[in-house]
Amino acid sequence: MALLFLWYLSPGMVHLRSLPEGVAPDTAAAGPLVWETARPVGKSGDERLGGERALALLGLVPLRTVREVAPLPEVRLGGAAVGVVLYTKGVQVVGLTAVDTEDGPQSPASAAGIQRGDALLAVDGRQVSGALGLVELLAGHETVELTLQRGTSRLTVPLRPARERDTGQYKLGAWVRESTSGIGTLSFLRGDRFCALGHGVTDVDTGVNLLTGGGFIAPAAITATIPGASGRVGELEGTFSTRAEDGVGTIDTNGDYGVAGRFSGPGDLWGPAVHVAAASQAHTGDATLYCAADGTWRPYACRIIRLKVQSAPGIQGMMIEVNDKDLLSLTGGIVPGMSGSPVVQDGRLIGVVTHVFVNEPQRGYCIYAQWMLDKLF
Repeated sequence: MALLFLWYLSPGMVHLRSLPEGVAPDTAAAGPLVWETARPVGKSGDERLGGERALALLGLVPLRTVREVAPLPEVRLGGAAVGVVLYTKGVQVVGLTAVDTEDGPQSPASAAGIQRGDALLAVDGRQVSGALGLVELLAGHETVELTLQRGTSRLTVPLRPARERDTGQYKLGAWVRESTSGIGTLSFLRGDRFCALGHGVTDVDTGVNLLTGGGFIAPAAITATIPGASGRVGELEGTFSTRAEDGVGTIDTNGDYGVAGRFSGPGDLWGPAVHVAAASQAHTGDATLYCAADGTWRPYACRIIRLKVQSAPGIQGMMIEVNDKDLLSLTGGIVPGMSGSPVVQDGRLIGVVTHVFVNEPQRGYCIYAQWMLDKLF
């Protein structure tokens, strides 16, 4: 009984119990005591399903049945550095302040219940276009109806703009942002659609994903690399054009799983074609990270050291450790700007770099590439 209990708690059985409903055909079984047989699946209407895998103890005691999923699509590898320019939809509130009026300090935004991170979309039904556009829409109005988005909810609130004493302008009493830009890494391309970063573009002040009103990516030239060290985050520095006409892709999505859009640039920004791996195919061990930390796209050695079993889309699915001497010498490991770098294992795209550990820059989190494929394509 004790041996059976220990076997039940063994890593293999934990893995078996946490397997998603659909697994790749070559996903490892739970151990030598578990036998498996493949049998045809009934009509499902889903062409991605290949068959069923019955797992049983000693071939006699049924444990569970999982579906076999056909190989995921082929994509082109990323790894090239790009400049990301993102425009907000309306303007995004990054802070609240007071307006100096003839009657003293007033904060219309606070009085209306506006919060940091809210996206201000319209005034009296007229679309907000940038910070100056917001000022123009408020001009001369004692009371307006403001439409805003907070998370997934859209709200309409009454607001009384305050007339600034020195300028005579009607103001909201809030600091707002209308665009942002920075350097990141392309992840992969399928057809004419690209994805990058592996995480959303957030407002630096509020940490909220920017509600996108469009944007573009442009090729970036890495000009300097600041290595990371324990307690100090490094950085890839570079230059890129902020003119939309120089872009090589338009952004239409910014969310928890990355930025995505239509690619229209040259093919030399992409690596070879590989299949995306199912999340269940990941295992600890050697892998390869692709990036352009020194300005040139190239592979670097790393290891997957920890896995989080996820049967549904989620972030931070894997932890990797860079062990390539060249990359460690250049960057100290993983630094901002490398977000989006693809990670390949067993010839398949398994994940994408998303975050670095401040005190251990040689380590970082990755999202499973399967979730980016599911959510962004």
